Amino acid sequence: MDIENILKEVLKNIKPSKEEMERLQKMANTIIKEIWNIVKENNYPVLDVLLVGSSARNTNLKDDYDIDIFILFDKKVSEDELEEIGIMIGVTTIKRLNGSYEINYASHPYVKGKVDRYDVDIVPCYKINFGEKIISAVDRTPLHHKFLKDRLNEKLCDEVRLLKAFLKSLGLYGSDVKTKGFSGYLCELLILHYKSFINLLKDVQNWKLKKIIILEDIFKLYKNIDTKNLKKFDDPLVVYDPVDLNRNVASPLSKENFCKFIFYSQRFLKNPSIEFFKNYKEKINKILEDREHGYRLILKIPRENVVDDIIYPQMEKLQKSINKIITKNEFIILESKCFADDNYCYLYWEFLVYKLPKVALREGPEIFKKERVEKFLKKYDKVFIKDCKLFAYIERKYCHIIDLFKDIINGNIQNISIPKYVNPKKGEIKELSNYG
Repeated sequence: MDIENILKEVLKNIKPSKEEMERLQKMANTIIKEIWNIVKENNYPVLDVLLVGSSARNTNLKDDYDIDIFILFDKKVSEDELEEIGIMIGVTTIKRLNGSYEINYASHPYVKGKVDRYDVDIVPCYKINFGEKIISAVDRTPLHHKFLKDRLNEKLCDEVRLLKAFLKSLGLYGSDVKTKGFSGYLCELLILHYKSFINLLKDVQNWKLKKIIILEDIFKLYKNIDTKNLKKFDDPLVVYDPVDLNRNVASPLSKENFCKFIFYSQRFLKNPSIEFFKNYKEKINKILEDREHGYRLILKIPRENVVDDIIYPQMEKLQKSINKIITKNEFIILESKCFADDNYCYLYWEFLVYKLPKVALREGPEIFKKERVEKFLKKYDKVFIKDCKLFAYIERKYCHIIDLFKDIINGNIQNISIPKYVNPKKGEIKELSNYG
């Protein structure tokens, strides 16, 4: 199949049916109507209630049952009052519709509910206009919706779906701290800029680190804009938010995932296949699991009762700190990653070798550099000369990687940055295997 026919086939499988969209819209209308009833009953200072997100913009994928509803308040309302009333409205709405709910936190609390098959977020925010300063991060969202709703047509919406499905199959869709990939909003902006999924992939072939994208519409929104004066970002991909030019929409995207997107875009264009849209990440993982492995171990730490947005950055911080100690002791890391379930945090490593000789070498200066030679000799006594350089034999402290990790969990190694909720001293070491 050629690319055009592949994408047509993919679209058939990922695009919601007319009936599915009608049912979703009906549920959204029911929720919005109930919110307005509660607002009027209590005379709450609400200016508007909006359905936002992919389902509101017709860019959602098949079997996506997310409904995101924003309650817009006047800026005169205090933040405490906004939070209190917003939670009250959200909880009461979900209860009246016989759903279940919990209170979640972004820049401020919001209600996350389940009504029938639909996952419902009810979020309070302030109503602001383009160019106005936000009070909370979520204040941008209604403006994101307006910006895109005015510009996305049916064809572009389908192109967004293709991009989302491609990224999802690679495990790159989502801007949460676990995924570090592409948000739905970023996907929509990229398609708006490139006009099609294929145009985007073709341009991606030439992307380098710190790629910058400025949408043409930004120049219409902000008159006399000077791109030289835009805020600088040190991210792999920079896509200026049309709603807030001081924000990079692509900031959650990791360097590794940026490179994966480039690589698999190249692979797809070179050998187009519908397989790229069918759980491709699982196929990649299977290839990795089927290979011969080095020495692998996991540091398993009881999980504190905190959300992913807190626990994942702290796991990564701890792992980076431990990686420095590992590298300093000359063990070679093939792979390191972290993940968590409801009960534990897991820090995983794979090593080229797990055991090193008792003797190690330290390279010194050339013998012609007298002052440095004298300093080296004061530090080391067992020396020899090779290629006009001094080398010293030293006795290695850690010959086995397990001994190093035992000292880590026993608190015997300094200079490890220990986060508040992920303490290695509470951990246990688990060996997955030696080799193979």
